Amino acid sequence: QAGAGSRFPLANAVLVAVNVIVFCLGLSLNWAVGPRTGLFSIVTYGFAHASIWHLAGNMWVLLVFGNPVNRRLGNAWYLVAYLGTLVTLGFFARLCIGGYLVGASGAIFAVIMIALILMPAARIELGYFALFPITILIALISRPAEWLYLLIRWGGFSVRAVWALLLVPLMELWSLFWSGWNWTNTGHLLGMFC
Repeated sequence: QAGAGSRFPLANAVLVAVNVIVFCLGLSLNWAVGPRTGLFSIVTYGFAHASIWHLAGNMWVLLVFGNPVNRRLGNAWYLVAYLGTLVTLGFFARLCIGGYLVGASGAIFAVIMIALILMPAARIELGYFALFPITILIALISRPAEWLYLLIRWGGFSVRAVWALLLVPLMELWSLFWSGWNWTNTGHLLGMFC
């Protein structure tokens, strides 16, 4: 489509606004999905967040990855992908988990994977901050300019998005095995699969 890359990502802006409004109105606790929740909970949980940090992290990632995906897919197809993942994971959570779940993370991970698939040559800029002993591992890859960098290190680097197609699922799997089985990482992995 001509001009598809320049259009305003309206669907993503609306999703971010609804998430923020729901949190500010204090509706998050009432909108969880889980056993014996109402049928609409398979959608509402995705607009509810456990804390301001949960909301801020999800909305930042949604803005970074969602805007370019929304521009590429258009508003209608973007909403189909986002809400389709949200409903699929909400239905699964309502039937299969013993507790209650809130947050848009699964749908956001689906948007991340769509971005990586649609734009594999894009460069992703990553920043890091590390303390000793992790700094020793970094020193093996990048020799420090000063001895202080053996204790504390920060910086950035970029990778092509195609590498993230492998690294993001691996990081989620690592986290799942490191912290034990949990719905957070499982939801992220299911979102990527969707």
